[in-house]
Formats: sequence, structure tokens, C-alpha cells
Amino acid sequence: MRRPALATATVTLLSLVAFTPASSALPSRTEDSARTAVQRLAVKNLKWEPCYERKVKAAYQRIECTTLKAPLDWKKPNGKKINLHISRLKARKKPRGVVFTNPGGPGDTGWALPLAFVDAGRNRLLDSMDVIGIDVRGTGYSTQASCKKVYGPSLDPRNRSAGNVKAMLAWSEKFAKACQNSGNKRLPSKYVTTAQTVYDLEWIRRNLKTSDNRKVNKIHWIGYSAGTWLGAYYARKWPKHTGRFVLDSVVDFTADWEATWDAQPKAFQKRFETFARWAAHHDGTYGLGTSQKAVIASYERIRAAVAKAGTVEYVDYDGERWDFSPPGMDREILASLYSKYSFEYLAGFLADLSEAANAGDARMARRAQDPYAGQAPTFENIGCNDTPTTRTPEEIAAYSGRTGPKYPLLGYARIFDACVHWKRSSGQLKLPRPTGRGLPKVLMIHSVGDPSTWYGGALRAHKAYRNSRLVTVRNEGDHALYAGDNPCVNAIVEKYLIDGVYPKKDLSCSGRPMPTPLRTARERERPVNPVLRAAELAEAGRG
Repeated sequence: MRRPALATATVTLLSLVAFTPASSALPSRTEDSARTAVQRLAVKNLKWEPCYERKVKAAYQRIECTTLKAPLDWKKPNGKKINLHISRLKARKKPRGVVFTNPGGPGDTGWALPLAFVDAGRNRLLDSMDVIGIDVRGTGYSTQASCKKVYGPSLDPRNRSAGNVKAMLAWSEKFAKACQNSGNKRLPSKYVTTAQTVYDLEWIRRNLKTSDNRKVNKIHWIGYSAGTWLGAYYARKWPKHTGRFVLDSVVDFTADWEATWDAQPKAFQKRFETFARWAAHHDGTYGLGTSQKAVIASYERIRAAVAKAGTVEYVDYDGERWDFSPPGMDREILASLYSKYSFEYLAGFLADLSEAANAGDARMARRAQDPYAGQAPTFENIGCNDTPTTRTPEEIAAYSGRTGPKYPLLGYARIFDACVHWKRSSGQLKLPRPTGRGLPKVLMIHSVGDPSTWYGGALRAHKAYRNSRLVTVRNEGDHALYAGDNPCVNAIVEKYLIDGVYPKKDLSCSGRPMPTPLRTARERERPVNPVLRAAELAEAGRG
């Protein structure tokens, strides 16, 4: 789960959306059919080629890519095909196994994630495992999902007038229809689901060989955020092929998406308060206020000034110019709360935006183009296809009206839930819920103050999934922890993932200290967060 819900004139990136899997542990007839298909289709001889066509640093040159054909619908394995784009970093020594990776989303591009481990210096992992990156169906260089472009006015979710509420619901309904009726014949909306993706993963496993040409009987897993959901469902469906699974920043995969989504406004607001305390401590640098309360008041003042101006121009560290409306401003804040190392950027952003707003420097709004157009549509399709939401449009409007005053950063924006307008297809491929005993062991990692995947959901998943160990990171709020700056987390994960040492009990690690304001561009070059780094590498492209 990367960027939460806020409306703009051209695109909405929603946060977690609802998914209630089939409650029965018994496979359906269609599930049996799909399982037979993935086991009987003839495997392919994968041809690996360099991912980069231009000169990059030597450590990046090692990554290689390939494309695998997979059924559009695993219920009809001999029908139309889609492309799955896969990357691989060969183990630098004899491989002990193969580890699949997923950055979350659902729908974030995954081919570049192995390179984040290079930047993080995870040498034990790179020495001993073939590390696989995957652009899941719908995104990246795999066959992409799409939504028709929806244009309209920028709608501020804090405006609760009857007319604006009606306009926001109408916009969300229009957006839902634009995704479901995109006209995309290569990958129609109804085939972008967690279930179809789990079968894709098994198909990839069957076609892979280790870098020293051995059959891959089991895969290991590093999944962040929504990648914990995907990994848990793979382990439930294919336990015999499940190795050591690391679920980092856990979505409660034993329940539905909506519960996690509902928890986000409070979690993000608490994380914003943490940022406000940090900014207050560095008031001499940023001038946002000398207390948490004062910094939050500064945010409200700046937002009001931006609203009055309509849009305000902001120049980033690289000299690029962006224009922000109030919802766009909130989106930038939310995206900067995933890692404490983004706090310095966020404080500078607010300070600069305050100066621009006070100067009345308004411009016509524009938006940056997403690096891969399939990410947002994949996010929408997976969540909305997998299960219906429990609320009607009128109920989500009322709920967001109650939640907004308590958690204003994100609570009001809950009204932009396209799933309440979704027309779900019947006969979807389904999967059993990953709960109970008898399933493979998994290792869960979670920080107490995570804003995107709330800690209570991780505890609930841990309790329901009996064969699990939970590593709780205290005094920490970062999202995505392994391959970051915490040596305690890195040691526990690698001892399990590489050496096969499963903790005898739940463990805890201390969080890392808050950063001090950075002074030079050089100090900003290397993000600590692996998911953010993978996104940067993906955005950089390969051409």
C-alpha cells in the first residue's frame, strides 16, 4: 500500500481496498481446474537478457530480464495469453535457493526491487540467493491494466457541502466505470485479481531454474506491505512449494482489505504527529513551529493559503517545478510519511510551500505522469474485483464525514472509494483464506507506528496464522524494514531466510534514531527504505 486516497482532476490513487476471500478451505471446481492447468502446461526455456540497454554501474549490470507467457484466465489455460516480466540477480556464489520479491501496492512494479538490496549492501543475501523481481500482471513491463482517463474539477474532500459530496461520489462512480470498462482487450479488469496472480507466481516457479541449472522446488519470499498478502495466499495455496517467507509490514491477510483501509486515517494522523514533533525540534531550520501543535497549525494555515490561491508552484531539489492543489499537497505529505528519512524533504516542502502561498504564486495545475501507467489500475482492479465493499456510496460519504474531523489528513478522503460503485463479475477464481494450523512457517516484521499497515492488523494476522513469528520494531514508524537501516531486523531476517534459523519465539527490535536535517544533495542520494529505492530505480527506466 503506497499512496492513500485523494482526488485530483485526472487520477485517483486509492489506498487499501476490500478483499474478502472465500471462507471455505475446500477448493472449488474452477480452482481444481486452474490447479491442474498450472501443473500440466508445458514449461518454457526462459531466455535471460540484460535489463539495461545503457551503461549503468557494474552492480546493476548483473540484473537480467525475461518475459513469460501466462494464461489471461487460469480457468481457461489454453485461451488468450498475457506477458509476465521477470528479473533475476544471480547469486554471486553457489545459490542456496531462489527468493521471489514483491514491493507491495498491490500493483507496484517489482523488476527493480532486487537492485534495492544491492544499494542496501545486503551481501549475504546477494551471495547466497538468486533474487527474483516480478512485475505482476497489470503493471510494469508485464501486460498492463488500464483505466480510461477521467477528467473533472479538482475536488477537496474537506468541502462537505451537499453539492461537493454529490460531485465526489459521482466522480468516484465515473472512475470505477472507467477502470471496469477501459476497453483493454489484452487485460480486461476482471482478470486482475490476487487469485490469478497467485497462479502466475506458481507458473513462474515451474519455469524457473536456479542460476546453476537446478529445478526450483520451493521458493523463498520477501514481500513488503501488500506483498505480505500475496505471499500469504501463495503459501496457503502452494504449501509444498513454499520455503522461508518473510512478510514485512503486514497487511491483515486473515481478514479483508477494508479493515486495514479503515485504520489508515488514524495511523497516518499519528505518524504526521510524529513528524510534527520532529519538525518542531528543528524549528530553527524550517520555521514551522516550536511544538507539535504549532507545526500542525502551520500545516492547516499553509493548506488554507493553497486553497485560497487555487494552486501553488513548488520547486523540488532537482529544480523541477510542480503545482499543488490542497488534495495534491495532502498526497505529497502522506507519501512522505512512509520513512523517517523523508521527514527532511517534507519539512522543506511545507516551508517552501508556505512561502509560495504567501506570495500568491498560483499556476495552472498539472500532474506528473506515473512511471508505469498500470500501477494505479492494477491497485483498483485487484481490490475491487476480489470482494465487494461493505458500504453503499451514501454510507462511505457519511463515514468519511465522521472520520475526517478526527483524522483530517486522510479521513475525509475515504469518500473516494471506487469499490462502492464496482460491478463485480460472477465466477471469479477464488482462493482459501490463509489461516489456521498446518501451513508453512512465516516470519512477520512490523513497526509499531507504521502509518500504512497498522500494527493492530499485524497482531491480528499473527494470532490467526498459527505458524508465524512476529518481530515487533519498537519506537519506529517506518514502512518496509528489511534492507533498511535497522541491523537487528536485518540480522533476524537473514538468519531465517539464508540460514534457515526460525525464531523460537516472537522477538522485538528497537527503532532507529530520528535523522537530523540533511545539508547537501549528496546526503540525499541514497534512500534507506528499500521499497522507495526500488520505485526510484523503476522510474529511472532502462532505455
